[in-house]
Amino acid sequence: MHILHIFVFITSILLLVNALPPKSPKSPKPYTIPLKKKSISNSLILHYASGSYAATNIKRSTNVSLADEFSNDDAYFCEITLGKNEQKSNVMVDTGFGDVLIPSINCTSAGCENKAKYNPINDTSFKTKNKPFGYDYLGGNVFGIRGITTSMNISGYISGINTIGLNFGLVSVFPKRFEFDEFDGIIGLAPEDDDLITPHEDNFIDNLEEDFDPPNQIFSLKIGRHEDQTESELTIGGIDPSKYIGELVYTGIAIFAGQYYWTIFIDGFTINNKSLSFQRRIGRIVSGLSPIIVPFDDVHKIYQQIPNAIENDGIFRIPCGSELKVKIKIGGVDWDIDQRDLISVRQLRNRQICHGMIMGGITDNNEWILGTTFLKNVYSVYDSLSHKIGFAKLNVSNLNSQ
Repeated sequence: MHILHIFVFITSILLLVNALPPKSPKSPKPYTIPLKKKSISNSLILHYASGSYAATNIKRSTNVSLADEFSNDDAYFCEITLGKNEQKSNVMVDTGFGDVLIPSINCTSAGCENKAKYNPINDTSFKTKNKPFGYDYLGGNVFGIRGITTSMNISGYISGINTIGLNFGLVSVFPKRFEFDEFDGIIGLAPEDDDLITPHEDNFIDNLEEDFDPPNQIFSLKIGRHEDQTESELTIGGIDPSKYIGELVYTGIAIFAGQYYWTIFIDGFTINNKSLSFQRRIGRIVSGLSPIIVPFDDVHKIYQQIPNAIENDGIFRIPCGSELKVKIKIGGVDWDIDQRDLISVRQLRNRQICHGMIMGGITDNNEWILGTTFLKNVYSVYDSLSHKIGFAKLNVSNLNSQ
């Protein structure tokens, strides 16, 4: 009789295990996703440089509005597919943001015009969490309801999200300024942000741990340069050693005031062989915009080194032949910024004008926002579990082979 009880117990356990949903197999290798560069509005630039979330048409010292002065920006996109019916969206990859936002079929605000919209009815894995949300993103209001899906594909990468579920924001209101931007939604690669999503609710980065053996929350970025015809890519679950030379230099994340972003300490700054004295600054890595944005006092010191620079509230016109040799010291290493990334050239009213891609603005805690002007010059690795970021010099020997 005792043996029979043991047999029944073991049989019950086996039946219970078999009833559980199958787990996605863990991959021992990282997965690389190609990123496409597309033009977007200047929302994020104006968000910082105007010093006000809404001041996008204020006349400045040059009698040109900021919206005219710098009319657009660039961002990097990948394609995601949600649901068994494969609802596709182009999403902007933003390391400065910790949530995933997808426009809902019910979004009728101007910001949702011209965008692919997600219909949860066509995703049998979708479950609403009945939790409304709302916050400011890029100076505009975003509203919606939180949900979860277990069916997601990112440019061929099928995530462990398919087992544990992706928490995301199903958007019903997008800011009007997004109307003509080519992205449909945003995929945030910042670590968990309790200010945006429900505390202790896993976001995309948290989910990565389920995908790889050994478990990790690592991703890497290589941002290409149009002039070199180099590709941009996001590697999930590890690194691509062919994309850099030398050693990866790691530095710990600067966590402060309960916030956890991809922030690091900046040890020094040099322009045209002159070292400028800034009190130790914190830099936030943001792939969702191009410029390097620094506090106004800092930007004034920088452009004092550039003859004939003219300011328009933190954005500087400079002679197109200006020399800019810039180094930013992080982790004890001076990282060179290519001059081509530091000067933006465009046509305005039938003449060529140039702007410096280091701009002034109002930032939290006097942070420096390090956009793709910086990221084009390094291979960057983000390790959420170890709370560190690594940088390495790009492998330029394969520029022409890509």
